Amino acid sequence: MGIGFQKFKRKLRAGAWLRAAICGLSLGLTAMAAQWLAAKLLAKEAETLLYAAGAGSIAVIAFGVMLAILLPTNRRIAKKLDVSLDLGEKVQTMLAFRNDSGDMAVLQREDTDRILRETPGKRVKGACTWLFALIPTVACLCMLGAILTPAKEPDAPPPPVDLTFSMTPWQEQSLKDLIEKVRASDMEESPKEGVVKELESLLIKLKNVRKESVMKETVISSIEAIHSRVSDHNTYDLIADALCGGVTSSVRDLGNAVNSLEALLVGDWMDKTGDAVLADKTTGATLAAAIRTAMQGSRADEADPIRQALLHLADDLAAVTDGTTEEEINTLLDQNELLLNAVLYVQAINEAVEDDTVYALLSIFGIKVSEVPEHVFNHPDDPRAEGDYKPEDDMDKIHAGGIGTGDMIFGSDDTVYDPETGTYVPYGEIIDRYYARITELFVDGRLTPEMEKAVSDYFAILFDGSDRKESEATN
Repeated sequence: MGIGFQKFKRKLRAGAWLRAAICGLSLGLTAMAAQWLAAKLLAKEAETLLYAAGAGSIAVIAFGVMLAILLPTNRRIAKKLDVSLDLGEKVQTMLAFRNDSGDMAVLQREDTDRILRETPGKRVKGACTWLFALIPTVACLCMLGAILTPAKEPDAPPPPVDLTFSMTPWQEQSLKDLIEKVRASDMEESPKEGVVKELESLLIKLKNVRKESVMKETVISSIEAIHSRVSDHNTYDLIADALCGGVTSSVRDLGNAVNSLEALLVGDWMDKTGDAVLADKTTGATLAAAIRTAMQGSRADEADPIRQALLHLADDLAAVTDGTTEEEINTLLDQNELLLNAVLYVQAINEAVEDDTVYALLSIFGIKVSEVPEHVFNHPDDPRAEGDYKPEDDMDKIHAGGIGTGDMIFGSDDTVYDPETGTYVPYGEIIDRYYARITELFVDGRLTPEMEKAVSDYFAILFDGSDRKESEATN
């Protein structure tokens, strides 16, 4: 084809691409405006990125469809030129006989191409120019309208219905039973008295409560008060914080063991310490100094049993010399392990009774764990936090002996390492030997009266568990 025809072909095809792009972008802009406006009118949160992705997809599809419709073929271009330039069918004839080499066909093509070359390109316009000027205008107006339209405020949620409450005879009796369970538990007297008072006060308050919301506030307030009474009495966390701030990793590990209230971790620390001293990786004097320094920075009272047990450990470690035998070191650490676990066990009992009391209250009054502040739970991973427990299980756990926290469980079914045989045996088989060793400390007068009582209570639990086991076997 001639130069003149190619000139108009490029012009018309470029116009088709431009019109398709305008149409696609306008349709995509309109779609985004529609989604945005709908979100405002329905009081929904606008998801701009999602709307933009959808509008982009619509724009691409619309561009492809319009280009397929608008992009002219050679035949359509020839017909348009004939009509626009009033050439009859000269361009169509030129196109039809473009491969004819006859004289008449050659002259006709040359004449038509001359006319096309001499004709200004602006005399031939693309399809519906006015329409493709109107489409983007409408799309911009739609987007402007979506921007200026104020968002509708979401409907206010209906006010919560405050159900009435009246304590049932079952709830009242369950709460009374809980009070007696706590009173008969192995919790120390000071926190026990506080917990019992909180429960008795709760019982009186709930008799006058008539709204469920007030009932929940009252119970949760009592739960927080119970947690506060036990936390203010227990000191293991204060001492653990002081140890965890120690300069040596060994003292920090001891702090983690104390904070866990797990007898196995305390035992592991004693074993590692014994190995380190025997291998000359550290000295007893170094450890003793680090423990004493940590205790000086502790906020616990000087007479605190755990603090006294740790200072007793420091004294024994400081007495270790090069001439101390392996057996003497192991015996020393075994005694201190037993002493430290005994005083930790007392505070583990306090927390265990507290936990059981809290979950019992939640069960009695139908309160979800999520409704209670997280800080009141000593053990967030407790399976009861997921509602997978029965109320009667809580009642059974608050009893004398045989309970603890985590892996710290003492009683007739436990086993301990017997250094003489190198095996693990039940407490009942060697409890007399353990008791004899710890009483040596009593005789020396190296324990405070509070520590003596804690250790005595601990052995009373062990002996009681062993006696029960034997009586059950006899029966």
